Amino acid sequence: MALTANQEVDRLVDQELRQYGLTASAHVFKGGFVGLAIDGYARAFVAGDLFLGLAYEEGDNTSGADGDVKVRVFTQGDFELAIASLSITDLGVSIYASDDATATLSPDDASYIGYVVDVVSSGVGIVRLQTGNLVRGQSYTAVGEVDCETGQTPSSVVLVPASLNSNGMVVRSAYAVVTEQFAGSSQDQGIVTLQDSDGSSINITFTAADAGADAVDDAILNGGSDNTLNEAAAGEALAIIPAKKGLKAVVTQATSGGSPAGKMQIVVETIAR
Repeated sequence: MALTANQEVDRLVDQELRQYGLTASAHVFKGGFVGLAIDGYARAFVAGDLFLGLAYEEGDNTSGADGDVKVRVFTQGDFELAIASLSITDLGVSIYASDDATATLSPDDASYIGYVVDVVSSGVGIVRLQTGNLVRGQSYTAVGEVDCETGQTPSSVVLVPASLNSNGMVVRSAYAVVTEQFAGSSQDQGIVTLQDSDGSSINITFTAADAGADAVDDAILNGGSDNTLNEAAAGEALAIIPAKKGLKAVVTQATSGGSPAGKMQIVVETIAR
């Protein structure tokens, strides 16, 4: 009902620190990654958790019930982290966590926590934290490169981590850019398919032309049956990423018969539902 008197509303001045109740038996250490457990309480980060941030302090709820102990967490900011295999060329790459102490370049069995804003040295980077899910209507643009030649890597790359996608996403636009020419007059066509994290196609494909027709910086457009939002007409099905699933680009037909055999950079823009 409408107010009939003045009221006091708490204002959280500090935009970096937030406080979360810990799940029963949880123990969070200062400087560790913190995740959201399925029961809605915080815990030391486990791969697949929604990322809540970096622990500002220790929180020990090993003897308590859900929420008995609270922990303060940095939800934003730039932090220097050890990241195996990080190199000077990795500025801007996505970073994932596989447990409360391990930051990694690999999205396999890990969850997205932010991206590199500076490389301090080999294996050490400054990571800008990105916490929580995307809110409804928020856009997310991802770029990833695959090598279409038989036997080469990466033949698959994660574009949207599942940990960002609580309610599903609409693909607004999707295209590929040739980053290495597809050479060889008799080589097979390279085909890249967009799939959810379970391996189900969302019916967006990118097919290289025969006979080396694709030159560096040429565009390859979606050849699938569904449409992105930018291309769709009324009544047509859209390309949808199901809730709680990620998006990856996978080489589903490799190239052969020429050298070089071609690479594609996939660019996808999504909107959270």
